[in-house]
Amino acid sequence: MGICTITTAVPRRSNGIARSRAVPALWFCVLLLVFSSGCSSRVTTNAIRSNLALGNLETLEHDLAETHESYGEFVTALNLARVYQVHGRWVDSIKAFEDALVLLEDYEARAVVNMRAVLAGAGTVLFSRGAGEYYGVGYERSLLHTFNAVNYLMLGDFAGAAVEMRRMDKRQEIWLEESQARIEKYLESEKRLESPDELPQGYTMRDLLRDQEVRGLLNNYQDPFSYSLGSILYRLADDPQSAEVSMRRAIALHDNANRLFSQAWPGPSSAKGDQGSDAVPPAPRVPPMPQFRSGDGGKNGLNENNPPKTQEVTVIAFTGLAPALRVENVRAWFPTIGYILIDLPSYANPVFGAKPAVTASFGSQTSDIGLYPLLRTDLLAYRTLWDEVSMEVTFAISRAAVRAGISAASYAAARSNEDTREYASLIATLTTVLMDVFASSMAESVRNWETLPNTGYLALADVPRGGTVTISVGGDKTSVDLPPDVRGVIIMATELSNSNLKVHHVTY
Repeated sequence: MGICTITTAVPRRSNGIARSRAVPALWFCVLLLVFSSGCSSRVTTNAIRSNLALGNLETLEHDLAETHESYGEFVTALNLARVYQVHGRWVDSIKAFEDALVLLEDYEARAVVNMRAVLAGAGTVLFSRGAGEYYGVGYERSLLHTFNAVNYLMLGDFAGAAVEMRRMDKRQEIWLEESQARIEKYLESEKRLESPDELPQGYTMRDLLRDQEVRGLLNNYQDPFSYSLGSILYRLADDPQSAEVSMRRAIALHDNANRLFSQAWPGPSSAKGDQGSDAVPPAPRVPPMPQFRSGDGGKNGLNENNPPKTQEVTVIAFTGLAPALRVENVRAWFPTIGYILIDLPSYANPVFGAKPAVTASFGSQTSDIGLYPLLRTDLLAYRTLWDEVSMEVTFAISRAAVRAGISAASYAAARSNEDTREYASLIATLTTVLMDVFASSMAESVRNWETLPNTGYLALADVPRGGTVTISVGGDKTSVDLPPDVRGVIIMATELSNSNLKVHHVTY
C-alpha cells in the first residue's frame, strides 16, 4: 500500500493531476487485495499430498468439494473426481469428471471463436502467468477420459468405459493438432530453444529438461497407458477391432506395452517353428472373450462339460502423485527500478511411490504377476513444458517488460515533480516490489491436476480358477478371492503411501 501513499504526495498546485494519478493506484491496490485473498482458501499442494499419504480421504473430499463449490474450476473438478475415485465413489467421480468436461468444452468453444483475435497480443497484455484460469494441457485433458473410463469399468459398464476411451482417442488427435499449430504460430518468427542452457539463469527447470528420457518422448503427449487400457476395455465391450488398433498404438509408444500384451495375449507361433536365436517372436493378438457361461445361454453356472481351468485377472495400479505446477520467479537487478521479474511455469517434484507387487495363489502354489509401468506423468509434464518453453519465455519477457514499463513510468512521474524527485528511485523500486507481490499472489492460482498419480501400471494374467490375488506395497497387503463362477476380475489399486493401499475390484 506504500505506493498509494507516495503517489498522492504531490504539491497543492497539482491537485487535479494528483487525483488522476491516485485513482489508478487505488484501483491497483484494491485488485491486489482481491487476488491475494482469492487464493487463500484453496486447498494447498501440501494439504493434498499429506491427506492422501495419511489416508484422510473424507477430510480431503470435504475440503476439495468446498473449493470446487466456491471456484467451480476445471482443476478443482479434476482433483475432486480423482479423490472420489480412490475412495470407490464411482458415480460421484463420474459427475465430477463430467463437470470438468463441461468447463473444458465451454472454454474450447470460446477459444475457437476468439483465438485469432486474441492470441496475437496475449503475451503483451498479460500481467501475470496466473491471470488466466488453467484448463489443463494435452495429457491432462486426455487422461480425464482415461480415468473416467475406470469409473465405468468399476461399475461393470464396459460400453460406457469404451465410450470414454473413444473420447480419449479423439482428444489426443485434437490436442496434437492444436499444440502443433500453436507452437508453429508462435515460433515462426522466433528461434526455437535448442538447449535448456538457453533458459534464464536461476531457472530450476533447466536441469530437469536436460533429461534425455524427457526429450525423447514424442511431442504428441500420447501415453501408452491410455491406449493399453483402451485395448483391454474395447475387448470387454466386444469391439475387437478397436482393441487391436489401441494395442498397436500402445506397442508403438512403449516396449513395456509390447511385453504386457506379448505375455498375456500371444499370437500364433513363429512361421519358422524354430525356438532358436533367430526365431521371430509371435506378435500379440487380441483374443476372443472366453465363454465361461453354459452353452444353453443360461445366466448361471459354468459349462459343466468343459469347465475352464483359469480365469483372467487385470490389475490397474497407481502410485505417487503428479508434479505440482507453480510459477518460478526469476529476479534480475535492473537500474533505476530495482529489478525485473521473469515468471516462468515450473514444477514442484512429483511424489514417487513404491511399486506394488502382485501374486496369485492356488492351494500351495504361488506365482508372481508382472506389473508393467506405462504411465509417467512427470515425463509428460516436462516434455509438454519443453515443447512450449520458447512461447512461455516470450510471454514471460513481455510481462516483465510491461511491469518494468509501469515502474519506469512511476520513476518518470516522480522525477518530474520537485517534491518527489529525490525519492524517484525509491518510488520506482516500491512500485516494482508491489507488482511483484501482486503477480506472485495471482500466480498462486496456477494449479494443475495435483491428485493425478505419477505412475500407472497394468498387468494381465490367467490364473487358476477360484484362486486368490494379493497386492502388496510396503507394509500393506490386500487379497482378493476370485469367485469361481466368473470369467475374470479387474482390480484397481492405489498406493496412498508405503503402508497405505486402497483396493477395489469388479468381476465379469
